[in-house]
Amino acid sequence: MSQPLVLTSEQDSSKIGVQALVVGGSIAGLLAARVLLDYFDRVILLERDEYPEHPKARAGVPQGTHVHGLLLQGQQILEELFPGFEDDLKQKGAIALDWINDWQFMSAWGWLEQHDSGLVGLCCSRLLIEWYLRQLLLQYSGFELRAKTSVTALKSNKAGEVEGVLLKANETSEDVELLGDLVIDTTGRNSRLPQWFSEMGFEEVEQTKVNAFLGYSSRWYRQPKESSFNATEGILIASSPGESSKGGVLYPVEDNHWVVTLSGIQDDQPPSDEQGFNDFMQSLREPHIYERLKDAEPSSPIYSYRRTENQWRHFEKMSAFPAGIIAMGDAVCCFNPVYGQGMTASAMGAKILQDALDKLKQSGHVRPKFTDKFGMQFQKDLAQGLQAPWLMATGEDFRWPATTGDRPNWISKLIQAYIDRVMQLSRYDSKAHKLFIEVMHLVKSPWVLM
Repeated sequence: MSQPLVLTSEQDSSKIGVQALVVGGSIAGLLAARVLLDYFDRVILLERDEYPEHPKARAGVPQGTHVHGLLLQGQQILEELFPGFEDDLKQKGAIALDWINDWQFMSAWGWLEQHDSGLVGLCCSRLLIEWYLRQLLLQYSGFELRAKTSVTALKSNKAGEVEGVLLKANETSEDVELLGDLVIDTTGRNSRLPQWFSEMGFEEVEQTKVNAFLGYSSRWYRQPKESSFNATEGILIASSPGESSKGGVLYPVEDNHWVVTLSGIQDDQPPSDEQGFNDFMQSLREPHIYERLKDAEPSSPIYSYRRTENQWRHFEKMSAFPAGIIAMGDAVCCFNPVYGQGMTASAMGAKILQDALDKLKQSGHVRPKFTDKFGMQFQKDLAQGLQAPWLMATGEDFRWPATTGDRPNWISKLIQAYIDRVMQLSRYDSKAHKLFIEVMHLVKSPWVLM
């Protein structure tokens, strides 16, 4: 094993730490790195993938080519972290749509009314968002990106405090120690953090899983140059328990493209062959998506994704927590991707991290240690922030009788019942429709429905 990296820095008195490490370079990792740059002299992002030069799919994000919605709450947070983000992204091809007026939304109870709501969001691919955030971070002098680098273990001392990580630059290289005042795991669904904690002598991390066995398939299409349809209008056809387990969304993105994602439950999942995909599209409750695409040219293969269970690792429930490390993003809680909450939940986690570091800075301690209490409090605060998206995602999944996992409690059922009533009212009531969208976009709490 080589000698550990010695932390040397022209210490900035406005910062509370010398060096922070982020393991995992997806959306959650990028946003965590951005927050850390305000509090540490140096932030190193470690990612095992090789990043593409342009917005393209990469192996570490197998669902990256499917529809990804940046909800209004997430969009607001990204604008706060990267001022000018919205205008810059529009210049790079993102499309500004009114989430009510510019969307045809077929709910389980019928078409929702449309009106000018002022709830304007950006529609583009996840590939573009991740690529652009990475370009923005590379402009920071204190930021370093190490791609094609695998973290193999945590480095801890005899007291059980995390001091850094062990990493490999390639498969044949030796492990190298990299030190950091704080390590953040954002490695996603396949995070090895529970295993590493166990190897350090900590208790097993409790997990909750809810699985509706939903699968989806997606394809990209070029928009026709001449069409009777509004090219920048989205379409969402929801499933309806008792009528159809199939759903679909047509999502306008950059470069005059649509991304279409079809979804289905259990044995009724969309296939990945040409004929099967088109047949599935025609079998939706309404033909609007198929009618829009009849004259559009496919520009990609058909991508399928099947790992859609909701999963929550309850770090906040551990009786003891190692100092020097926290977990964020899908490494903690990941949702059924069909509800489009992932990027926004990561953004909310970044804001919670910002608040935690702000409190530590305001405590007046110079170069404070990131204790076990800091980590535990952060995980508890993050868990509190995840309650609303978890409730909505699992509530939707529990509409299907074969869904596995702990059934929702009476509070969850009550809120879900209110959401259903508001959705029914949204067929003809503009105020109800706007409130529903604000709740779904995590701008307002589900409790406002009551």
